[in-house]
Amino acid sequence: MDYLIIGAGAAGVSAAKEILKNRKSEDQISIFTDEKYPFYYRPRLIECLSGEVEVEDIIINDQKWFEENNIELHLNEEIIEIDSQNKLLKSKKDQYTYDKLLLANGSHCFVPPFSGVDLDNIFTLRTAADLKEINQAAEKAKKAVVVGGGLLGLEIAYNFAKAGLDTTVLEVAPYLLPMQLDQRGGDLLEEKLKQNNVKVVTDAATKGFNGEKSVEKVILEDREIEADLVLISTGVRSNTSLVENLDIDKNKGILVDSKMQTSNPDIYAAGDVAEFKDKIYGIWPPSLAQGRVAGTVMSGGQAEFDGYVPSHKLKVAGINVVSLGELNKDGDYAEEVLADNESYVKVIKNKEEKIGALIVGQYSEQNQLLADIKR
Repeated sequence: MDYLIIGAGAAGVSAAKEILKNRKSEDQISIFTDEKYPFYYRPRLIECLSGEVEVEDIIINDQKWFEENNIELHLNEEIIEIDSQNKLLKSKKDQYTYDKLLLANGSHCFVPPFSGVDLDNIFTLRTAADLKEINQAAEKAKKAVVVGGGLLGLEIAYNFAKAGLDTTVLEVAPYLLPMQLDQRGGDLLEEKLKQNNVKVVTDAATKGFNGEKSVEKVILEDREIEADLVLISTGVRSNTSLVENLDIDKNKGILVDSKMQTSNPDIYAAGDVAEFKDKIYGIWPPSLAQGRVAGTVMSGGQAEFDGYVPSHKLKVAGINVVSLGELNKDGDYAEEVLADNESYVKVIKNKEEKIGALIVGQYSEQNQLLADIKR
């Protein structure tokens, strides 16, 4: 059996590890990635912006591990076409046959149609290659602007500030983390960030960028902000281009069932590229879980993915931020708020059952609260 996996991230490698458990002597596992690094912990790329961590420090499984487990790892090899009728993958280097195929090729950064976006020193951060370019620019930069005040944008801004850059975050919503927090929690987080040398502008509608060759200013509706380095963090989109011409059901992502199987029985999908019950999770833990299910089922085992309780834990400048469970339910749900000048906790209840929580700052009962909600 030839198992081919596109993507060497959380979903792809976790699938390969499950296939290893059921592998027969004649089975072959091959993984393809367009990156030059093997499996690394992508969420920690942000820490590399401050110079305290190198990419080599966040590699989980190096090339030697793949060799020892007899997995063919194809680095720097982008798959450009899938021929599902003949069960072929094609790259610019070669073509490969498969019996079972897993699409775990992730997502790409979404960039709105800003004017001047092609100026130098305007970046997105998704891969180790992106990081190298950003760090080279940051060595000469003084003023950094992060467009997007979501989880990723805030962590990026904090690491820019740690590296000594004059850093500003622009958030189009009235407060930070509108998908995870409410107004009160977002406002408290903003105050704490300002205490750690990160400037915040909310209600910031970015129009574009000005400069000669490199970016010099970020243009908002009501003002201009000087910048010699800009990082755009405005969300991601699934990498579905490989299946655009295939007879596979897709929406925003590639549609999968609980076994991570697509509408083609020999093709599976997991991670950021997969859409399960109208959801694309876009975070590490469900990607690992989906990969494990896909690998188990592909190799003849039994497993199902039954969803994931949305949970976000963030540390920015030592600030604890947690968002878990059902936060925006319609209907009559009770709210319990515990707050002081340093911390804010909101618990959402359905009758007496705790179904969601927001935390900004320290809360001594956090672990018990999260366990109650997950249960």
